[in-house]
Parts: sequence; C-alpha cells; structure tokens
Amino acid sequence: MKLNLSLYYFFFFASVGIYVIFMPNYLKTLGYTPAQIGIIFASLPISRFITPFFFQKTAITTNIFKISIFISAIIPLLLFINNFYIILLVFVILGVVYSINFPYIEAIAINKLGSHYGKTRFWGSIGFIAVALGLSYVDVDIVWLYFILNLITAYYAYKFINPEFEITKHFEKIDFLKEWQFWLALILLQISFGGFYNFFTIYNLQHGIPKEINGWLWSIGVIAEIIIFIYQYKFLNKDNSLFYIKISLFMTAVRWYGLYLFAGNILVIAILQTFHLFSFAIFHTAALLYVSTKYKNQTLAQQFYAGIGYGIAAFLGSIISGYLYGNNLFLYESLIVFVGFLILWSKK
Repeated sequence: MKLNLSLYYFFFFASVGIYVIFMPNYLKTLGYTPAQIGIIFASLPISRFITPFFFQKTAITTNIFKISIFISAIIPLLLFINNFYIILLVFVILGVVYSINFPYIEAIAINKLGSHYGKTRFWGSIGFIAVALGLSYVDVDIVWLYFILNLITAYYAYKFINPEFEITKHFEKIDFLKEWQFWLALILLQISFGGFYNFFTIYNLQHGIPKEINGWLWSIGVIAEIIIFIYQYKFLNKDNSLFYIKISLFMTAVRWYGLYLFAGNILVIAILQTFHLFSFAIFHTAALLYVSTKYKNQTLAQQFYAGIGYGIAAFLGSIISGYLYGNNLFLYESLIVFVGFLILWSKK
C-alpha cells in the first residue's frame, strides 16, 4: 500500500508541477491573452471549492470514484484542441475530479498511516521537483506529458478501489461553525500564500537577488518540506495536531515578516525559506489529522479542506496579492496570517 501511495503522490504532483510551472507559458504560446489564461487557471480552484457542497448529503461511492478516475485519465486529451472554451472546460472538469480523487486518497492515507503520513507524502514533493528541474533542461511536448502523468496517476488511484481500503461511510454534513476558528485560520493562511506564490521571485529580483539564486531559494523550501515530511511522525500525531497548527501559523507570520524586513538579504531569506517546513509540511499534515478527528465524514472533510484551502482561499490570495503588491507586500501577508494565529490561539 505504501508503495502505491508513494507512486500516486509522485505522479500526481509531477502533473501539478506541469500545470503550475509550464502550462501558463504553453497557453501563452498558443496566443491566449493574460486575461484568458487567468480565467482558465482560476477555474480549477473554484471547481475544487464548489464540488464538496454536492456531497453534503451523499458520500463518495466506489462507483463515483471509478468514474472520476476514468475522467481524470482521458480529459487532458482535449487540451490538444486549441479552443479557449474547450481548454476552460477541461480545467473545470479536472477541478471537479481532483476534488473527488485526491481527498479520497488522502482520507485513506491518513486513516491507514496516521502520523506516518508524511513518510509517504514526501514523494509528491520529489515528483514536483523532478518535473520542475527536469523540464528546465529537456524540451518535451507539455500536453502529452501532462496526459501521460494523469494516466499513470489514475492507474495508481484505481489500485485503491479495494475493500481493504474502504473507509466507513458517514453522511454527516460538515458543520463549519463547530470548528470555525480552524476554517478561518486555514483561509487566512492560504490567502497569505498568494503573495509568496505569485510575487516571491519578482519581489526578490526587484531587490537585487539574481534569477539563478531565486531558483535555489525555491528549492530550499521544498527540501525543508521533504525532510520534515519524513521525520514528522516522531513528534506529530492526532492528539497534538492543533498545537502544531498554531505553531505553523505563528512561524509563517514570522517568515513573511522576515521577507519584508530583510528584503534582498540572500542569507536571511535562505534561512526563512526553511520555515516552509512549518508553513506547508507540518501545517498540512497536522490539519489533515485534526479534521479526521473532528468530523466523522472524513472524505468530505478532506474535500472541504482542499477546496477551501487550496481552492477559494488560494484564488482570493492570488487576487488580493495583486492589489497589495509593493515593498510592503509581505508585511501585509504577515499581518493576515497572524490574525489567523490569534483567532485559533485560544481554541483548546
């Protein structure tokens, strides 16, 4: 099971790497305007946010999972058709099926592995890096590779259609008010990431950090993430997950404030990039463990976690960061996530 999970994460996040890093430029070469590309890339996170609401009254059945896997495997073929509306439709549909497939697998991983989840999940980070670095040196057809990676990902997802991996189905709705501090803190954290993902490189370049160094600064964050994924099982579990969520929020506020305070200082920024182990790796695993203890409908809880955090919050963060961009960007982002920390701090 661990091998199949590792391979699933590797190929899934390799495909995410193509989507995030290389697909925008591919669409640009096809002649699409920045506005059209923005609409296309906004469609997937919005779909991921909306989809879980359709499962408030029904669980994700094995048949739904099978159909979703099949669609995720073949729908990228439509990207070969150079038509804005067809490409938009592809990413709307991918947002829907990703919102079904990925949380389903995540729920299995958390249910079976518990605090050892990170020792498998880190292969996703390796897949992302492999694509990011590999395609920087090798010229390939992006669409074909994206299709092949989705096909392989679907193959490994299909291996989890087995009674051995069945999670008890609960038709409980997700009560957001029950854990409103957590959900609000999640939204504020991911909104704060908007400035980082959209403008970190541009911000550094404008403060005199060379392009080549920026590549290494990004890599430091991912390497820190991989290391902590491997070893976090030694200290992180369901019982202390809320504590580590709070610590991660605080350390992320420190990270963004440091980027504001020490703009252009390569050594300090390199150190701050290691804080990604808090901002993403520890927070992500702790959040998955936390929602798995608070909601009986684990699959739906994981859907909403992904849809809210990496869907609507990421979308809002991207838009807000565009308006906030300037020398004070990371000061604002630090304040945003610090508010999330204060909201969650008093929760027991």
